[in-house]
Amino acid sequence: MLVYFVRKRRDVPFGGMFLMFSAFIVACGTTHVMDVWTLWYPSYWLSGLIKAITAFVSVLTAIELFPLIPQALSLPSHDQLEAANCQLAQEIAERKRTEEVLRETEQRWELALRGNNDGIWDWNVNTNQVFFSTRWKEMLGYEEHEISQHLDERMMRVHPDDRNSVIAAVQNHFANITPFYIHEHRILCKNGTYKWILDRGQALWDENSNVVRMVGSHTDITERKQAEEALSNLLERLEIIVEKRTLELRKINDSLQIEITQRERIEKALRESEQQFRAAFDQAAVGIAHVGINGQWLLVNQKLCDIVGYTFQELHLLTFQDITHPHDLDTDLNYVNQVLSDEISNYSLEKRYLRKNGSIVWVNLTVSLMREPSGEPKYFISVVEDISDRKHSNEQIQASLLEKEVLLKEIYHRVKNNLQVISSLLNLQSAYIQDTQDMAIFQQSQQRIASMALVHEKMYQSPDLAKINLNEYVQDLVSSLCTCYELNTDTIAINIHVDDGIFLGLDTAIPCSLIIHELVSNSLKHAFTGGISGEINIEIQNTSVNEITLIVRDNGIGLPSNFDFKNTASLGWELIDALSSQLSGDITINNDIGVEFKIDFPLV
Repeated sequence: MLVYFVRKRRDVPFGGMFLMFSAFIVACGTTHVMDVWTLWYPSYWLSGLIKAITAFVSVLTAIELFPLIPQALSLPSHDQLEAANCQLAQEIAERKRTEEVLRETEQRWELALRGNNDGIWDWNVNTNQVFFSTRWKEMLGYEEHEISQHLDERMMRVHPDDRNSVIAAVQNHFANITPFYIHEHRILCKNGTYKWILDRGQALWDENSNVVRMVGSHTDITERKQAEEALSNLLERLEIIVEKRTLELRKINDSLQIEITQRERIEKALRESEQQFRAAFDQAAVGIAHVGINGQWLLVNQKLCDIVGYTFQELHLLTFQDITHPHDLDTDLNYVNQVLSDEISNYSLEKRYLRKNGSIVWVNLTVSLMREPSGEPKYFISVVEDISDRKHSNEQIQASLLEKEVLLKEIYHRVKNNLQVISSLLNLQSAYIQDTQDMAIFQQSQQRIASMALVHEKMYQSPDLAKINLNEYVQDLVSSLCTCYELNTDTIAINIHVDDGIFLGLDTAIPCSLIIHELVSNSLKHAFTGGISGEINIEIQNTSVNEITLIVRDNGIGLPSNFDFKNTASLGWELIDALSSQLSGDITINNDIGVEFKIDFPLV
């Protein structure tokens, strides 16, 4: 059994001694068996030999045991082992806690690197290896793999005129002449341009006062430098103006007070301009908070406190549900559940908060979830931007637009009604006209007024209120003319083709409608005399981005060979000529087969 124990427990000390005791026990047992055996069979020589072997094993065991006694006495007791185990367990637990804090610190540092707009660098002075953050490389236009982790990658991109001053600033900090490393210099980007950079850093010394490490940040101040340069140029120009003004003051004593006042005015404007300029470049901060899974505010910044009107201590006693407007709470909680269930990684929405004083503030909320290494939700990271002013402005704009839309519709409606009243008056007046030619003139005037009234009616019905669909308008206009002239569709066919998507404003729609009215009316009255049949084609094409082509064609009897519409004593032709000029259009007349009028005009 001792041999079996030693073979199974290789870690037990003094294994050889266990084997010696095993041999001794076996030898002793064999001796006792031989004593019983010699009672019947006198094998004394064999018994003596076994006893000699037993004595030899016992002496050898004693000799081997003697030097092991001090080692055995030095073995720790059970209580000592228990105490050592407890201490070891405490050290393991402390190490686990330290590792957990380290992981959380690394996560916060990683989030800070992502959210910070500055580039981060970490320089190992002994090896000249430098860690450059992703943002550091992006600021210079490089991808992650395009810059190696070596100090030369940075120094070779510093502007040659600034390189010595950068080295001097680092050496002054290493020599403890300056508590921090701060320097502004130019650095080369991937596209060949230079950016102004505010470089800041802090060194780390070992116990021998040797610098072993330096960590810093990289801020793009190009816009600020350009602004300072522009401001400097402005100051120089103003200084020149002031000097000239001073010379004039010395020469003109009578206007001394006026010139002094002018100079004070210029200096005041300069100070105000500088203040406005600096304020315009200050970036407005947003509210940032860590929110627990249950909605409790864990960590908030001052800007968020300013937005909602609560102090740090007051917010820590509340949840985001407590200050969320009731009408927005369900939407917010729905997004929260989707993030917790890993359906979405983050979300943004506009919502309302109830401020401490009872007022409502509109914010733009962006939320993402921080998880444990195991994947369990830890807390939410919320970014809150105050958009109350923008919301109020949008509401005022919408109200103003609605008011103007109602007013514009009313104007179109009233103009259409007034034109219809004029048409009705002409209709009443025509009852007293006996001459057929005068009656025809009256009817043509009514039709022209009706075509203009139709434009305003389409404007009133249009969703845009500023444009009408030309295709719909031409269809209605031609239908109205066919009714007025009692057109027989079996004899004369009218074909209309208007390109989709042509919309005209009021200034273009009215001249275009009157031209179509006059041309189609002339074809209906004069092209098919004597009862002949034929067709009238109306085509409107968007020939280019900003040009329209209007074609009215019939296959009737055509125009006289000596016809010149510019020298014709006809109101209709004069209208066509005047309206074409109003549209800045060019008229082309083709009299080969019937009559074709083509007008090209720009689309305004």
